[in-house]
Amino acid sequence: MELSRGFKALKVWMGLKRHGTKGYAAAIERDVALARLLSEEVRGREDFELLAEPVLSIANFRYRPRKSRLEEDALDRLNRRIVNRLVREGAFFLAPTILNGRSSLRVSITNFRTTEEDLRALLDEAARVGREILGENRRPRRS
Repeated sequence: MELSRGFKALKVWMGLKRHGTKGYAAAIERDVALARLLSEEVRGREDFELLAEPVLSIANFRYRPRKSRLEEDALDRLNRRIVNRLVREGAFFLAPTILNGRSSLRVSITNFRTTEEDLRALLDEAARVGREILGENRRPRRS
């Protein structure tokens, strides 16, 4: 037996022993349901745009303020800045991605601690950060 290498399958085996296949299936179903809930929340908010139907536990959307006349390239830059700021502040972990040529906020739900309230808070925070960034861009710069 090789003892100098880690037993990589041990974590999976222990998880299966503890939770069983039904436990894993329930966790995956819950994550998928949360991605669908997030997508529905996005649809219900005027300042957001759903970029794709959720696939498994992944949701893709972007901040698109209804009163703004931003061009697509400016919206892409805005959404990349929103993602960067949310991650830098440490409140949420999400990733930017390009979907159909547009910048997207990509959320992959895999943490068993994620709640519906967390996802609503993410949208609230993304909107707040987006408004702040737009406000920064409108202020005159000091010389």
